[in-house]
Amino acid sequence: PWVNALQSVEIHAATLPGRERRIADTPIDNLSFLVESLLPEVTRLADRPYALFGHNMGALIAFEVLRAIEKKGLPAPFQLFVSAYRSPERPRSMPELHALPDDQFLSALRQYGGTPEEVLAHQETMALLGPMIRADFKLHETFQFTAGTPVDVPIVALCGKDDHVVPRSEMEGWSAHTAAGFDLNEFSGAHFFIHESLNEVAGFIHRRMHGDALAEAL
Repeated sequence: PWVNALQSVEIHAATLPGRERRIADTPIDNLSFLVESLLPEVTRLADRPYALFGHNMGALIAFEVLRAIEKKGLPAPFQLFVSAYRSPERPRSMPELHALPDDQFLSALRQYGGTPEEVLAHQETMALLGPMIRADFKLHETFQFTAGTPVDVPIVALCGKDDHVVPRSEMEGWSAHTAAGFDLNEFSGAHFFIHESLNEVAGFIHRRMHGDALAEAL
């Protein structure tokens, strides 16, 4: 859907171990290790203007990848999009899920949203996907943020108007993590508004990518 909605942008999606075509690979539950694994893949494509986008946990991953890029003096993106994830210095407002017993974990996933009920109710599917989902939660639930110099890349934040998991107030703190400009934008929908309002989000990203890329070139 993203490829069709953003035809003017070349999209490279990170497929992490334990999902999709990499379902047989061991999931990564440590953010520092994941960032180091992603760096060569990102910088391999950095011979042209590029941006980073991350939704939910992906926003934290993208931000830490950007910090590592700047620390190593590698070619940086001209923009970072962070979607539906609290600013990293903020404490968690939700209880940890990754170590819960299976029945409690499934109940928590239902409340969290984003996983279809037919998947949650199918024992064999959950036996296959459960380790990956737990690893995702462990990755960001055990992450310890270390304060540092604000990044020299504009941060564009996106949130859902009806998102009760990460409301707008949880995202406003991203402004303190950039020295190059920040703005926060709301879209129709809840925590997974990027699916509910895909065309609206894609149109916004298109405008920001092309407008800022043109300014960068000039």
